[in-house]
Amino acid sequence: MEVVGPATDAPKVFQLYVRGDDDWIGDQVKAAQDSGFTMFCLTVDTAIYSRRERDIIKRWAPSSRRGRLNESREWQAALNWDNIKTFKDRHDIPLIVKGIATAEDAATAVEHGVDVVYVSNHGGRQLDHGRGTAEVLPEIVDAVGGKAEIVLDGGIMRGTDVIKALALGATAVCIGKLQGLALAAGGRAAIVRMLELLEGEIMTSMALTGLHNFGEIGPEFVEEAEPVTDPLVLSQYTHIDLSPLEYER
Repeated sequence: MEVVGPATDAPKVFQLYVRGDDDWIGDQVKAAQDSGFTMFCLTVDTAIYSRRERDIIKRWAPSSRRGRLNESREWQAALNWDNIKTFKDRHDIPLIVKGIATAEDAATAVEHGVDVVYVSNHGGRQLDHGRGTAEVLPEIVDAVGGKAEIVLDGGIMRGTDVIKALALGATAVCIGKLQGLALAAGGRAAIVRMLELLEGEIMTSMALTGLHNFGEIGPEFVEEAEPVTDPLVLSQYTHIDLSPLEYER
């Protein structure tokens, strides 16, 4: 955070995986604020590390699964609503709770003064057969009732995905896989180009739908339908030969 924070004056969020008690969290908050971060995010959907079979096949483990960091993961598993209350009582910084996937948890988050409800299923990697974020979003929007902002991720790969999420009630979306693909393809320049393409897709799709600004987007622009093809990790890119990836089905 000490490097990223001063690199830009743009608004920044620091996302934390908890590895200590409330005082330890407080130290992370202070360090983030000192580095110029204006929002703080607690991740709540990784109480335990899921069985990620592609990682197992590759014999790869993230740094958090190695050595002493792995030994302190019990703090993440023990994270609960009392920690959220303590956070709000102690710290003057907007709080995002990432990993909300039910209306009940969204309502509880609002009761605890959470500023942003972040709807996410961790890229579908944590729990097999869990519901998609677009499916749970409408009921979470109803539960929040305008008392907090709502951010969503999960499968945001095209401009139309952004529009769908906003139409269903999200305030904003986040991207993960799309950013990773761009970074791998060409570094910083490719990320900039990816964002330009995403912006163009959003503008074109809004124009063709008769929309002039984001404020006009509503649920009437989205209708549930059966998929026309089986979903795959790169389904959005139909020009790519997906035959080597059949094993992922």
